[in-house]
Amino acid sequence: MAQPFTDAQRNAIRQLLFESACRHALTTGVRKTSLEMLTADAGISKSSFYKFYESKEQLFLEVAAHWEREVLERASRALSDTPGISDKARAANFAYRAFEAVFDLGIQRFLREDLPLLNEYAPKGEACRHYLSSALGIHARFQQAHIRFTVSDEIVRSVIQLIYLSILNSAEIGESFFPALRELVVSACDRLIA
Repeated sequence: MAQPFTDAQRNAIRQLLFESACRHALTTGVRKTSLEMLTADAGISKSSFYKFYESKEQLFLEVAAHWEREVLERASRALSDTPGISDKARAANFAYRAFEAVFDLGIQRFLREDLPLLNEYAPKGEACRHYLSSALGIHARFQQAHIRFTVSDEIVRSVIQLIYLSILNSAEIGESFFPALRELVVSACDRLIA
């Protein structure tokens, strides 16, 4: 009879599965990553996987949520690291760093190709919530920093989402993407922030 996992083993295996999913999300992609690949990396059987996650897609949604928190955490430093500058400049630095973090993490392909796929398997709206939540997260951080806008919150979130989606196709734009992104973010903040 198989022995149940100890708490320490469960935590270690869950971490191994998570790390494996992160690696495969960046290299193989969700579609091409098999359950066998994930469980082999964690040293468990395929049937044991379901003691940790309901599905492969649930694991990848956890990865997406982790990356979203990482993007917002990196960007949040821009709001606190820059005392004494205008709200427009603080907001531009924050938004630019958030978009830059997506690039630094190398998750553009995952966000563009895999996250929409996960929506088909996730509980209704779960993947969409992740897909849109970076814009919501950026907007929420602006509100926490008491940044005031000249337009409605809906317009602000839509502008953030439009700019955010542009980074998913940065390779098609080439070398001029980041200087153009910087100009776009600064212009948007100059126009939309009181």
